[in-house]
Amino acid sequence: MTVRAVEGAAGCGKTFRLMEMLAETLAAHPLTKGQRVLALTFMHGARRRLADRLRTVPGLVGRVECCTVDSFAWRISRRWRGLAAALGVPARTEGEFDAVCDAAGMLLEQVQVRNWTAASFPIVLVDEGQDLRPQRMRMLVALSTATRTLIAADEFQCLDQSLRPNPLVAWMQGAAEPETLVQVRRTNMGGLLAAAAAIRGGQAPINGQGFRILQPGVSVPLAATLLANAVAWRQGGNVAVITPALQGGFTQNVVARVGQGPCGQQGSGPYSIHWEGTDREETQVIIDDLQLGATSPAMVALAALRALPPSGPVRASIMWVENQIHALGRVEFARADIEAVIARNVALRRQHGGNFAHLFTALTVQQAKNREFDGVVIVWPYQVGGDVEHKRRLLYNAVTRAKQWCNVIVQGQNILAAAPFV
Repeated sequence: MTVRAVEGAAGCGKTFRLMEMLAETLAAHPLTKGQRVLALTFMHGARRRLADRLRTVPGLVGRVECCTVDSFAWRISRRWRGLAAALGVPARTEGEFDAVCDAAGMLLEQVQVRNWTAASFPIVLVDEGQDLRPQRMRMLVALSTATRTLIAADEFQCLDQSLRPNPLVAWMQGAAEPETLVQVRRTNMGGLLAAAAAIRGGQAPINGQGFRILQPGVSVPLAATLLANAVAWRQGGNVAVITPALQGGFTQNVVARVGQGPCGQQGSGPYSIHWEGTDREETQVIIDDLQLGATSPAMVALAALRALPPSGPVRASIMWVENQIHALGRVEFARADIEAVIARNVALRRQHGGNFAHLFTALTVQQAKNREFDGVVIVWPYQVGGDVEHKRRLLYNAVTRAKQWCNVIVQGQNILAAAPFV
C-alpha cells in the first residue's frame, strides 16, 4: 500500500495539509459500505482538535473513527486476546499502555489481524506522529503495509528525550518522500517568526515585533507585575501562561499572586487564570474527599459516593455501583475498586468532553502542544530539567503557540546567560 507524509515547523499547517491529503485519497479511493477512516494521535487533547479538523473534510461525517493510539491498541488486544494468548503474549490491563501497544503491534503483524483491520479502515491518518514511542510505532508500521497511511510529524516538536533520533520520523522519511512545509501560517509577526527560527536553529532569540524577553522577575511580586501588565496590554484575545516546569512552585505562586489583587505601581489586575490539570490530579481531588474504608458494604460505598461534590465522574461512578448491586448482586466494595472506577470516569470525561474555554489559562509546555493562543506569557523558572537540546525544544514549543505576541519572564538574570537563551 502507500505512505504519504508531511513535515514542517510549528504553525506551518501540517494538519491542514493532512486534511487535504485525506480528501485527495478519498477522491481517488472512495470508501465502500461499512468502511471508515481511522484517525490516530497520541494525546487526548490533540485527538479532540483532530476530530474538529476532520469535520471539515467533505463527505466524511459518520465515516471516521478518531481516537488515541492507546485506545485503539486496547481494542485490538481485547478483540484478538485469544490469538494473543496463543502467541504467548501475557494478559495486560488497560493502564499498561506501552505493553498493550506492543501487544497490539505484534497482533497487527499477523496477516489475518492486519487484513481484518484494513478491511474496516483502509485509510489510516496519524497526526503528531513524532510523539509515538517504538511500541506505538510498531502498530503504525504494521498497518501501513495494508492501508493507505497519511502521517504528519515534526521531529523538533518531540519533547520525549528518549526519542532522539526520532524513530518515527526516520521510518517516515524512508517509507515516503515527505512534503516539507516552510511557510508559517499561525502568525505574521516578524519578531515571533524570527524568535522561533532562532531557537530552532540553536541561536539566541532577540526582541522584535510580537516577541519580548522581559527583565528578569527574580521575585514573585515582580514577576506577577510583569504578568499582570502583559495581560492588561493584551489588546483582546485569549492568553496562555505556559511554563516548562512546575517544580519549585515559582510559576504557581506568580499566577496565584495575579489572581489576588492589583500588582505593581500601575495596579494591573486581579486576573483569574485557570490552571489546566491532569487526569491524575482531578482524580486525586475526588478521592481525597471519599470517606470510605478499605472494604465497605454496598450501601455504605453508595452513600460515600453520594456525599462527594457532584460531578460527571462521580455521577458515573454512582451509576456503576448501583448497576453492580442490582445486576450482579454485589454486597461489598473495595475502596481500590471504587477509586479505579472514578479514575476511569475522569479519563473518559476528559477524552470525550470538549475543551473548556477560559480567557486566561495556565498550563505546561506539554499541555500546550498542538494548540494556539492569541497571546502567550512564558514563565521560565530555575528548575527546568533536560539537556540543552531539550530546553530549546521546550522554549520553541511554547513560543510557537502564540499568534499575536509572546512575552518571556525568567526567574533570574543568570538564566539568560545559558541555553536556550544564548
